[in-house]
Amino acid sequence: MNNNIIKKYIKLSSIIVALIIILIVITFFKNKGYSLPSMKKINSNISEITIKRGANETISIKYDDDKWIINDKYNADNSLVDAITNALNTIQPIEIVSRGDDDTISKYKLSDEEALTVLALDSSSKEVRNIKFGMKSTFGNSVYSKIDNDKNIYLLGNTASNPKDIFDKTENDLINKTITKIKNDDIQKISIEYNNNSYTLEKLQNDTNNNWLKTWNNSTVNANDIYANIFDLVNLNADGLITNDSIAKNTSLYKINIQTANDNLSYEILNKYDTNNYEIVNSNDNNRYYMTETSFNNIMQSINNIIK
Repeated sequence: MNNNIIKKYIKLSSIIVALIIILIVITFFKNKGYSLPSMKKINSNISEITIKRGANETISIKYDDDKWIINDKYNADNSLVDAITNALNTIQPIEIVSRGDDDTISKYKLSDEEALTVLALDSSSKEVRNIKFGMKSTFGNSVYSKIDNDKNIYLLGNTASNPKDIFDKTENDLINKTITKIKNDDIQKISIEYNNNSYTLEKLQNDTNNNWLKTWNNSTVNANDIYANIFDLVNLNADGLITNDSIAKNTSLYKINIQTANDNLSYEILNKYDTNNYEIVNSNDNNRYYMTETSFNNIMQSINNIIK
């Protein structure tokens, strides 16, 4: 009985070894004549990134006056640009797929009309990255790609998420939509103008119970009870930009002013227009932002909880 088990074990081990050898041979012949290139770290500062989303959209991201600008017009979302510049340094080929003939270019969606093309320039306008992203691989966080002028098609990876997702952004995705971003502890006073009335919530100084004064009715409220509501008002993000200049501005619904020790920030929420979106007027820039009805309802509920 034991001899039979040993014989079966030896036979199974032999099969496994044979399969490993076959896999090594297949891999060797598949990659024969090929070598994986190494994408060297970009040592100079990136000053410009161009993203071409097939034939549909070209997006310019430029570093100018200590900030990133989208299409020479809008401030960029720095967290997204940081993710892009980091990925440009970490992304690497992990496998060679083919020599890149016309059939495979079409198969992996790497034609100019379908590919996501990313170009990066350094501060001297020298090209430091040129990558075409095609179809995503069905296995792992990798994507079929072409690098620089190399005719080969590679699987690119070495990033926490699929590399294509990091770069496949629209103009609206990349634009900074932060209206205000303030720590609750830094706030001294919040004023809300609504329906021809003014409501001012003022932090009481040297109050160990962390109470705030409602000046409109001379009552107090504990900060912990309205913490989430205050957070919503002082950390507001728009859902997008109004790019159609023919849309007329509507009347104001809410005016919010936030006072800190060093600054005064304000914004207005205007009545909704035809698309059921609400315009946000930010005192810090001239862009026209909007929030969806869902976002507006959340802010309205937070305001109502404060002024009740």
